This record gives sequence, structure tokens and C-alpha cells, in this order.
Amino acid sequence: MKYYWTRFKFSYPVTIVYMLQSSNYNLKDYFSWLLRVDDFRKVMRRGGLDYTNKAKLLILMSWAIMLFFFILAIFVAVLFFSLNDVFGLIFSLVLFILTPVLTSYLIALPLWIGWILIQKPRQHNIVSNAKKIINSHPALKIAIAGSYGKTTAKEIISTVLGEGKKVAYTPGNMNTPIGISRFAKKLGECDVVIFELGEEKVGDVKELCDLVQPDMGIITGINEAHLSSFKTLDNTISTVFELEDYLGDGPLYKNRESKLVASRIKNKDKLAFDQKGVNGWHTSDIKIDIHGTSFIAKKDNKKIVAQTGLLGFHNIGVILVAIDIADTIGLTAKQIESGILKTTPFEHRMQPRNIHGAWVIDDTYNGNSDGIRAGLLLLKDLKAKRKIYITPGLVEQGDKTKEVHEKIGQQIADAADVVVLMNNSVTDYIKNGLKKANYSGRLIIIDDPLEFYSNLDQFVAGGDVVLMQNDWTDNYA
Repeated sequence: MKYYWTRFKFSYPVTIVYMLQSSNYNLKDYFSWLLRVDDFRKVMRRGGLDYTNKAKLLILMSWAIMLFFFILAIFVAVLFFSLNDVFGLIFSLVLFILTPVLTSYLIALPLWIGWILIQKPRQHNIVSNAKKIINSHPALKIAIAGSYGKTTAKEIISTVLGEGKKVAYTPGNMNTPIGISRFAKKLGECDVVIFELGEEKVGDVKELCDLVQPDMGIITGINEAHLSSFKTLDNTISTVFELEDYLGDGPLYKNRESKLVASRIKNKDKLAFDQKGVNGWHTSDIKIDIHGTSFIAKKDNKKIVAQTGLLGFHNIGVILVAIDIADTIGLTAKQIESGILKTTPFEHRMQPRNIHGAWVIDDTYNGNSDGIRAGLLLLKDLKAKRKIYITPGLVEQGDKTKEVHEKIGQQIADAADVVVLMNNSVTDYIKNGLKKANYSGRLIIIDDPLEFYSNLDQFVAGGDVVLMQNDWTDNYA
């Protein structure tokens, strides 16, 4: 309560609306954030409010609520002062002090009412109409599920298949029922539709399968991501594998490089994939440098010479899945090779750029332990004068937070000469991991991430390779 006074700053209504917006108006996440915050001056350190009409309205309502209670407190104080009632005066003082807290909770009431009376019925109609559209569409429907790697897999597969077929796919992270439904509303004529399935709780993938009705599926991997909402890894696994439950005997590609997925793979599952192969395809001559990845894939008398701008061994398995699907639906080897050649790094996902002779690999959109491991394996394999690793750590790891971050520290120690950590609640766990691995390189702790990233060009030097992984938004501070 040391910084309770920060609730009386003029910007407080903007701050709480920012918290609502950053929580995607999820009231559970918003209330949890409210309970964690002491100093409200530090809430908007990494971002700012998007002044949408909804945000502007909520700011006005916040001010109205605050003014109402302030005026009420003053009126009560005046009334009881004239009556010489000490307890009444104390009540008015308490009401005045609690006004910001009351405002931060009462502002959620119109959102909840709006959800029940307006938004929920409207979304039900949107999803029902989308289901009819998707059900009547003749395209091959591919669903992608997993804790991580879904968007990358979607981009790779759509790019390769797009060389010979007309492909549509859910844009960005549009992987919720309402997001997919809005996409379906604009769905035109195409041969293949690729859906990314999001998950935060048990039953989410089943619900999305009922909506998109996939003909085949891909499970990219499972780990501790979203463990804070799933509570247990068993819940995460069962939710992702709801895709298999829906498909039954339908084709389902499973990532053998993910330990938790591999535990559910049968020995003779031909569609289980890794960088070595899938469904009779086998790789050789794998080469990786800062400019991309190349390999040869063979199956019987078929041969694919693959060259991609994507970095990392972890992408090879997904490219092989794209090759197998493309071959199955009739693309030629030339078309497949051309499609792979067009796969380039996606924004903030293992995206390299040159700064004053140093290579900086931006993987800040990554947010999972398997992605960290893949990135560190790449960093270790690349040639550089200095190998620099920058991270704030991971969010949503639940009761595995300490274990996950100590393991990350040990992995970093094996790959980096310089480690830069953004100071937060998991920093000490990463430091413990570095210590356990007897890390002898340079360790830097940063208290102001925005300033550091803004001046990164002054930190690096020619010949450096820098890997930046993960982001840490305000609501996890």
C-alpha cells in the first residue's frame, strides 16, 4: 500500500482502461492484474492505450464514477460536519480514499452487462452463420493446433500449397470462434482453407473443430504455454488432442520433436514428423546459416531440393509436412521447391536484420520454452565474435515457472557469451540456472527495457550475433 496515492493521479482512469484493453477485456485477467499492482505509475511502461471509441467511452464512464463518489463523499462530510457526527465524517473520508478502488471495479460492470445482453447473443449468431458457410464450402480444410508454432506452420504450408492451389487461411492470430467466424464470412472460392485453432481452456479445440470441420490436422507441439489457465499439462495435452478426437482416423500430422506430443505417438504413425522425415520422406544435406536453411528431401523416386529463408532446425519438420501435403494433393516437385523458396522469416519470429555489421535475430514474438531451446541451438551453431542472448523470460508458466526458467538459464549458458535479462519476477530463476551451469560469461540486468531496445545499435558491434527472444507485456509485470 506504499504507493496507494498513485491511484489519485489525474491519469488513473486512462491507466485502468489501458489495463482492461491490454487484458483483452477479460475481466478475470484484469482483476488479477489489479490485485498485483501497487504503483500505478509503472503500469504503462511498455505500451500505451489505443484510443478506440470503446476506450474513450470507458474513460468517460470512469471519470463519471470517480466524480460521483468524490462528490458523494464531500456531501456526506458536509452533512455530518453540521451534525457534529464524527463517525459520519470518518465514513466520508473512507469513501473518498476508496473512490479509485471502487472505480476500478465498478467500471467492469457495464462491460459484463454488455457481454450478457448484447455481445454474447450477437457472437452466437455470427458463429452459427459461419458454421453453415464452412460446412457448405468444398475446399480441403486443414486445422493446426498446439501450444506453439501454429502461425509459423500456417504460413509455411499456405505458402507452399499456394504454388499450385488457391489457398485461404486465417490471418494473424485470428484463432478464436469469433475471429474464425469473421474470416469465414469473407471466405471465397478456394481449394484449401487452413485454420489456426487457439486454446486457453479445456474444450476450446473441440469447439473450434465443430466450427471449422477439418479434413486433416497438424499438431505443432505442446509445452507449458498457458499453463496458468490450464493449471496442469495433462489439461493442455488433452485439449490439443481434441483435434485427434474429432478427426478419428483422419490424417493428423504430429510433431515428434515435442516430447509431450511424442508421448502420444504410436510407433507406426507414418504422419509423425521431425527434421529427419515424415510419411516416407527423408532429409539429407541439412545446412543452416544466418541467411536461411537448405536440405534435400527424398521419397521413393521423388526429390525436393529445399531452400528457405527461415532459420532453425525446428522449421524443417513443418516444411516436410508442407511437402507431403503438397505432393498428396498433386503439386509438382518444381512447384513445391518454388513454394519453399518463397518462405521467408515472419515478423518477430526468427527474423534476422543487420545492424552496423552485427546480425540481430528478432524472435520476440516467441513465447514458449521449445522456441527458446530451438533459438539457442541456432545461436550455438552460428559463427560470431560474440553471441549475445536477450530475454525477459516467459509468461503464463503457472507452477512450472521456477523449473522452466532455471532450465532456460542452463540452456543459455551453453550458447551465449553475453546474457542480457530484462528485470522482472523470473530473472532470479534464470540467474539460478546460469549459476547451476557454471556460466562464466557476461551477465547484464536491465531495468528499463524500452530504453535498452531503443539503443540496441549502440550495444552491438560488428561480428556479433544477437538473439532476442520473447516479450513481457505490462499485464505480466
